[in-house]
Amino acid sequence: MKKLLKHTRSPYPLLKFDLKMKLSVLFMFVALLTMQANTSYGQRTKLTLDLKNVSIDQLIDKIENSTEFRFVYKIKVVDLERQVTVKVKEELIENVLEKVFGNTSTAYSIIDRQIFLTEKKDLDSIGKPRVLSKPLQYAITGKVVDEFGTPLLGTTVAVKGTTQGTTTDFDGNYSLTIDDPDAILQFSYVGYVTQEIEVGNQTIINVKLLPDNAKLDEVVVVGYGTQKKSDVTGSVTSVAQERLDLVPNRNIAQVLQGALPGVTIRQTTAGAVGEQTIIVRGRNSILASNDPLIVLDGVPYYGDLNDISVNDIASLEVLKDASASAIYGSRGSNGVILVTTKAGVKGKTKINYQGKYGIQEPINLPVFLTGREFYDFKSTRNAELLTDTEIANYEAGLETDWIDLSLRTGYTQSHNISMTGGSDNTKYYIGGNFLDVQGLSVTDQYQRISGRVNIDTKITDWLDFGTRSQFTYDDRGGYNIDYEAVFEINPLLANPFDENGDINLFPWPEFPDENPLEAENYEDEDYSNQIVSNNYINVTFPFLKGLNYRLNTGIRRRWSERKTYAGSNTVVGIANSGYAYLSSTEFKNNVVENILTYNKEFGKHNVFVTGVYSYEENEQYFEELTAINFPNDEFTYFGISQASSIESQNDYQRTALISQMLRLNYSFNNTYLLTLTGRRDGFSGFGPDNKWGIFPSVALGWNISREPFLENSTTINQLKLRLSWGINGNQAVDPYSSITRLRDRNTLSGEQSLVGYVPSVIGDKDLGWESSETYNLGLDFGFFNNRIFGDVNLYETNTSDLLLNRTISSVHGINQVTQNIGETQTRGLELSLSVVPWVTQDFNWKISGNFATNKNKIVSLYGYLQEDGEEINDLANAWFVGEPIRVNFDQKMIGVWQLGEEEAAAVYDRVPGDAKIEDVDDNGVLDDKDRQIIGQRDPKYTWGLSNAFQYKNLGLEIFFIGSHGATRHNNLLRDNTAAEIRRNVLKKNWWTPDNPTNEYFRNNDEVRGGSIYEDASFIRLKDVTLSYNFPEKVLSKIKLDKLQLFASGRNLLTITDWTAGDPELELPSSQAGILPLQRELTLGLTLGF
Repeated sequence: MKKLLKHTRSPYPLLKFDLKMKLSVLFMFVALLTMQANTSYGQRTKLTLDLKNVSIDQLIDKIENSTEFRFVYKIKVVDLERQVTVKVKEELIENVLEKVFGNTSTAYSIIDRQIFLTEKKDLDSIGKPRVLSKPLQYAITGKVVDEFGTPLLGTTVAVKGTTQGTTTDFDGNYSLTIDDPDAILQFSYVGYVTQEIEVGNQTIINVKLLPDNAKLDEVVVVGYGTQKKSDVTGSVTSVAQERLDLVPNRNIAQVLQGALPGVTIRQTTAGAVGEQTIIVRGRNSILASNDPLIVLDGVPYYGDLNDISVNDIASLEVLKDASASAIYGSRGSNGVILVTTKAGVKGKTKINYQGKYGIQEPINLPVFLTGREFYDFKSTRNAELLTDTEIANYEAGLETDWIDLSLRTGYTQSHNISMTGGSDNTKYYIGGNFLDVQGLSVTDQYQRISGRVNIDTKITDWLDFGTRSQFTYDDRGGYNIDYEAVFEINPLLANPFDENGDINLFPWPEFPDENPLEAENYEDEDYSNQIVSNNYINVTFPFLKGLNYRLNTGIRRRWSERKTYAGSNTVVGIANSGYAYLSSTEFKNNVVENILTYNKEFGKHNVFVTGVYSYEENEQYFEELTAINFPNDEFTYFGISQASSIESQNDYQRTALISQMLRLNYSFNNTYLLTLTGRRDGFSGFGPDNKWGIFPSVALGWNISREPFLENSTTINQLKLRLSWGINGNQAVDPYSSITRLRDRNTLSGEQSLVGYVPSVIGDKDLGWESSETYNLGLDFGFFNNRIFGDVNLYETNTSDLLLNRTISSVHGINQVTQNIGETQTRGLELSLSVVPWVTQDFNWKISGNFATNKNKIVSLYGYLQEDGEEINDLANAWFVGEPIRVNFDQKMIGVWQLGEEEAAAVYDRVPGDAKIEDVDDNGVLDDKDRQIIGQRDPKYTWGLSNAFQYKNLGLEIFFIGSHGATRHNNLLRDNTAAEIRRNVLKKNWWTPDNPTNEYFRNNDEVRGGSIYEDASFIRLKDVTLSYNFPEKVLSKIKLDKLQLFASGRNLLTITDWTAGDPELELPSSQAGILPLQRELTLGLTLGF
């Protein structure tokens, strides 16, 4: 009966209907009569096969030739050309058939030596086969092309949920062997939409991949809503998710550093918390704040950035040009940073945990003289000033490394746990975070505990409610050590501690120099609590499609307290018989926003209108107590009522802002875009005639890549031109600047205290906004299926009506008044570029870089003109018309007077070894007229560069940042020895007759030196992160959704010409010491349940 119905081997190509019926009845009858027959030959005979990529027809021949089995089947039921791979040893025929036909539409039945192959719908008439679980190997082949039919070399073809896969060859062809016909193949290629196809009965799977327009169509937050990126006309940039996940960022400023063009982040101080400045597109203001506006979940946020846990952040966007930021009117001139926290997702509850532990060590630590080097230094300078203590300790080989005593190996640990899930109507995200940092300084520490609850619930089809609520507690207790004192204290003092191990307050018997470690003896508490709750109600009007109303409310409360006590184990405590300081600060912020939107699409036209009416109120209350003369130290600051002298001070501020905004977004065919915005703000801090300001903007966009002449381009898949203009305001001044104020000046009349007041500030009733007019030209691009994509922006901002202090007659006891005077200009170029140079199934390499240059200048100051018509500069503040806003203005050291130049040096009352100062006016006298501009203090250009590599489940990212063009005074280089040469100095290359250097002047008490300004440019290896994600087959065994291990290094390398300390830190001109920056090595673990 072999191949009874196969037309290639049977003389009956077609069977009549009655014959089919007879056969079916026969098969069923035989099956019923011989149900047990398959327990004989079929269960005794075992097969050994080793066949690779053979057809079903060849497999049947092989089995029939090697056994007594015979197959009976219909032609249309069995796919005889299907390729299979079968490798079995001593297997029963039933097991072999299950591997071949178990997951196909073909059923089998074994009756003694007969094997019947039928359709599965006919299975019941013959007998059900047993279902076995052993895998079968199937050969799948095919070709992958793009939308134009062009083969795609290097397309990844992977079996979903496994590590199995391959890549296409030059002609787009691939071949893959799988174990399960129910497997799903994933076809992915950079710049194209990933496709998933279930294998089923297919052995040849050809795929056409379509371009991925996700870069164009991804949704970005733009303020008061979201937009598709392809529809955005303003300059809006987003932070890559990688910067939020694995690196040890403690606030959003650290996330942003180097990540976006035009956003300059400077780490001004180090420590457990550290401080950063954020400037978007350079400085526009001279005296008013240049800080950008922070918007948290749609509501302005004026709190501490450290109170926002980075683990809770879903996205960060920066609005940079006037069109993007004009919706925030009077607060948008310095840019806007939009922070959106994570929302819940539909599905079962998922729990995620991430833990990090890191250690810290100082970097770029300035090298001061050791004890023996200081002895030689002092001996050279003036040996007669050496004290008995210094001589004795030197001869005994005793000295103290004060820097080492003040520092330790710091550590940081962070634990974050979150839950997310929900149903169709309610979704939630709940997160908790604990951060503990023990800084490098022995008194430096920071702890933060935060919790967040984000809920979105759909009450009805037309009514939604949601909340974004957060609680934060932080503790910064610990009195700061004075690092200027640490650096400069005499290293020959060998007794920092007394015989009891306590800090020796006065380690130098001959002088009352204080021990800088005494800060450890202070009782100091510094903590705060904050609650932020942003809530919304969203109404979708059912009677008019596209009409939506949203009510946003924001409440922020922050309470801070500082408690300090210096007792008899501190120098201050001894001098004051105990000293206590207590302060309390309370911040209140309330926001109500009414947002009405209407979105209508008709044909190729789309109109989106947004209207806003909002009210914002800010209050701040501050009080402090200072007390001295305590009877004892027993109760520290708790016994402040026992102090004989107590002084108090308090302060209160309140501001209010009322705003209306209207924005129109129009697009035609998703190609031609228009955005019109107008905002009107009223601020309580300005004069009665200038409380209100109007801030308009207009922007145009052209999606060139959607034009017919580019729609079939295989090279250009994204090209958009943007042009915008707008005016923004700056209100960042004292809330009572327009009001004349008095301060108390109490007097005594005999023994009676008389209350009195004197003027403190003269107000200007005409005080109003700073106004910044900005032009922006931008181009968004994507080439070669987005393997190269990015954007470029050119901008110019002209700021007028600057809030400056004009000098006036001091007849009132006041010599200045704040007015709207002066102008500045800022120009810049920004470039963001991402390239995927190499991608295969197992390996992916992505390069992301950004570059920004910024040039600002003062256009006008007070309007006073010189005789030649040029405007008068402000020399006292180092403000110069036509020059950058922040410059160095000083005498310039151009070298050191050398031997043989005695006569020339004598003109300036100097000798060889003294600093050579440039005589600007060449009159033989060094005075204030010889001061000149020595570079600018802000960088001229900045950049960031990331290289991300992915090999299978192993990832590596290397992130560099650079800052160039800044010049700063390096005060660490001064020889500030004080009287009697008591203070230590930085190790330097001093001039001597035998060492005629121009680097540094001579070591002599009579030296006439000069200030040294250095190039503060640097290149820094900011982060290196290595991560490993365990594969799904491992996760399924240990019942986890995610298991990730990672290690990160921060501040691993710095390349700079800055000679002492770190070029990034802000060292005040009056200080010669600051806590050094830290290198941080972190290990982390991420778990998903």
